[in-house]
Amino acid sequence: MVNFGKKLMVDQVEEWKGYYINYKLMKKMLKQYVEMTQHGGKDREHVLKEFSRILDDQIERIVLFLLQQQGHLASRIEELGERRAALLEQYDISQVSQLRDAYREVGFDLIKLLRFVDINATGLRKILKKFDKRFGYKFTDYYVTTRANHPYSQLQQVFKQVGIVAVVGALSRNLEYLQHHEGSFVSIYDHPAVTLKVQYLHYPIFSSKLFKVSKKRGTLSDL
Repeated sequence: MVNFGKKLMVDQVEEWKGYYINYKLMKKMLKQYVEMTQHGGKDREHVLKEFSRILDDQIERIVLFLLQQQGHLASRIEELGERRAALLEQYDISQVSQLRDAYREVGFDLIKLLRFVDINATGLRKILKKFDKRFGYKFTDYYVTTRANHPYSQLQQVFKQVGIVAVVGALSRNLEYLQHHEGSFVSIYDHPAVTLKVQYLHYPIFSSKLFKVSKKRGTLSDL
């Protein structure tokens, strides 16, 4: 079985390389902290605070890049929406086909972004589990409780994916509109029980093993 560090290197999008979790660095830092505490160089409380700060920096870089990419996707969808509105004035079947293909291209880029979130969330989950195992301390509970429930939480952007789900909704709604342009104007909002999806592009947004936060405890129930 390929270890996660190697998988991360293989699965990275080359142009996004600098925005993934630095898993190798995190493992190195964890090893150093273990050695320091064993030799009395640092107490566990100090290690806890310092490692939390390093994790915060990693998550912030990931989240800011994620928001930037969501903004790019939103801008593209807005431009396509203007083209779709123009079809109301002058219907052209060839334009509908081209527009549908353009929405699908956005969908492919969205899937690439979902994979980016997925692999970073997996890396974070693994680092937290390694810390717990090496120190015999429930660092995960501490870290998630203090970060996930904070009003300025960046951690929630990783596991709740609110912005990405909104993009999926916009794509689904517009593709549904184009699919039923002739005669039927069924909206995805007429069928709220149907799972959001990008037409012809399926991705397990809600079933993937990302972080699942317990509302009562504020911990990672998927760990």
